[in-house]
Amino acid sequence: MAADATSTPMQGHSQPFSAAYGVAEPDIAHRKVEAIPSPMPLDLVELELALDLNDVSANGFGAAVREAAKRVGGEFLFDLPASGLLDDAQRIAVVCLSRDDGGRFGLVLLSADGDQARTVEADGTTADLVQFAKAFVAVLEKL
Repeated sequence: MAADATSTPMQGHSQPFSAAYGVAEPDIAHRKVEAIPSPMPLDLVELELALDLNDVSANGFGAAVREAAKRVGGEFLFDLPASGLLDDAQRIAVVCLSRDDGGRFGLVLLSADGDQARTVEADGTTADLVQFAKAFVAVLEKL
């Protein structure tokens, strides 16, 4: 009866192929894992699409964001220079997308060239701006 490869014992010292032939194995424990960006929330996508309907350079940044916010049922709160907050933007606008549960806010950035606007979610660099927006909305609600 012939022995098959799975039942035949190996003689001598066995080692992985990579070690036997000097092939370096990747160091998985120290490999940097890249975070997969989460998809943009639907209300920000709608705001971005509404922004695409406006000519930012012809209408001005504030007017374009105000009109886009109105189209999606949001409220334009304010815009200000982005210097000190973001390196790749000239101005930043805050739009209140919903007042439910403490508010939902979207940020609109004017590119450094001043030719296009894009929406982003708040992150660690803009958290203080969103806190200010929440206080701003609280004042508006009391008026």
